[in-house]
Amino acid sequence: MKYYDKITPDGTKDLLFDECVLRSKVTQTLTEMFRSRGYRQVITPVIEFYDVFGKSAYFPPENMYKLMDNSGRLMVLRPDCTIPIVRLMATRLKNIPMPVRLYYCHNVYRVSHDMRGKSNEIYQTGVELIGSSSLHSDLEIVELAASGLSEISGDKYRIELCHIGYFKSLIDSLDTDDDTKEEIRCNVEQKNYAALNDLLEQFNESPAATALKYLPRLFGGEEVFAKAYELFSSNGAADSLDYLRSIYESLRELGLADRVIIDLGLVNQAEYYTGIIFRGYFSGLGEPVLSGGRYDNLISDFGLPIPAIGFAFNVDLATEKSRGMALEGQAPDILVFSVEERLPEAINYIKTLTQNGLTVENCVLDDYDQAVAYAKKRGISQIHVMDEEIEIIQLGEGQGR
Repeated sequence: MKYYDKITPDGTKDLLFDECVLRSKVTQTLTEMFRSRGYRQVITPVIEFYDVFGKSAYFPPENMYKLMDNSGRLMVLRPDCTIPIVRLMATRLKNIPMPVRLYYCHNVYRVSHDMRGKSNEIYQTGVELIGSSSLHSDLEIVELAASGLSEISGDKYRIELCHIGYFKSLIDSLDTDDDTKEEIRCNVEQKNYAALNDLLEQFNESPAATALKYLPRLFGGEEVFAKAYELFSSNGAADSLDYLRSIYESLRELGLADRVIIDLGLVNQAEYYTGIIFRGYFSGLGEPVLSGGRYDNLISDFGLPIPAIGFAFNVDLATEKSRGMALEGQAPDILVFSVEERLPEAINYIKTLTQNGLTVENCVLDDYDQAVAYAKKRGISQIHVMDEEIEIIQLGEGQGR
């Protein structure tokens, strides 16, 4: 019989010391930025009723961790942060003045089936701007995402930006069934040119089919718009391109043109998103560290027809990129050594030192030489010895008393 008492489940891991500090530092950097822009924190349960996610096509049942409560009701570990916030908006916050700016810091749990070492437990922080469908809100969210990426990576990042309306205009122009449309979408997303061309042959070079064949190649800068207009501009496609171009022009005025790539083949979760979609990448990381977009129909599924847009940072990936960030010393500044009868005095002294911003450890060893050896192993540079007068020992300048 195999025992699992000394390992973590697939897709999970323990975090130690510097990893915890880095994660906290990344989270603090982002959440301080969110708060400074008017976003307020909410916390939703890690366990939700299956019904919150079960009616959504966005999260297949096989990708969720499921369990039963004591009454036999089906529960899941939260696979997403946005949908619980949507539930919250449609219930406890439905009468709050709009727009509402919210942020969160949550773990999400998703079963990964591809066996490529992906995490099943992902720590996210993100924002939702609910109650506005204006260009103002879209620009605010994309710029906020860019600012967060910049703070963490030191400007070594890029954002891929799309408007899902262009793809929907193309796919809705084809006379075919939903399964074929989804297969086309998958091939566009995966940039599988050969399979995409084969699948679109049945449409006899119609304008929409021709544009779809070209769609995975429509990425770059300003030049993408001219080609996209040329390929297809009917059935609402031109409106989507016009809107996306307005966002791009505004980002360029903000000095972000070199960071933003237009990618009209960014068609992930096409049924989820209703407007702009974007992903953020750090240099040297192949996976997106951030993803977001507009989801105007999602809250309607919960009975509250209001628009919304948001994004989520994968903090674990962001932490990987941040390993070069300067860490304030992990070792305490001071080790306080005392004999037993001076212990209360030592504790009060430690409290005084920490109020001045120092990190101070109480030595739990009775032997001074052992205390010195411990301090050297931990990288502590000073020992303060509680006596009639406090004696300060600089370990780099000798250890004697």
